Amino acid sequence: MKKKIAVLTLAMAAMLCLLLTGCGSSSGGDGGDYSDSPYIGTWKAVSVSIGDAEEPFTDKCALIVNSDGTGSMTDAENVSEFTWAPTDEGFKTKGDVKMTFKGDGEKISGKVLGANLNFEKQQ
Repeated sequence: MKKKIAVLTLAMAAMLCLLLTGCGSSSGGDGGDYSDSPYIGTWKAVSVSIGDAEEPFTDKCALIVNSDGTGSMTDAENVSEFTWAPTDEGFKTKGDVKMTFKGDGEKISGKVLGANLNFEKQQ
């Protein structure tokens, strides 16, 4: 199982590079004011999980969610812009990064290639 997670971690890192080098960029949010959302802030990718197995995510990846409905995802070399809107269980991004995140405001996760990429809120 550890080998499977290691291979999946590498695949997820490659997928994030593809997400982060998307074509074009989003400009402006959707006009919403989400200043009271628990998802506003900077999120750091900390682990990848499949089922009950979880491994640290060692690549640098951060998600910045702004109160005006805009945001960005960065890795060591790329920055991708997105817009976002809340959902019943978290939030959904559109633009260069298209993902659905679920969480409680302190931890969130987004599904990529059948695995969960887990983020923790930075202070």
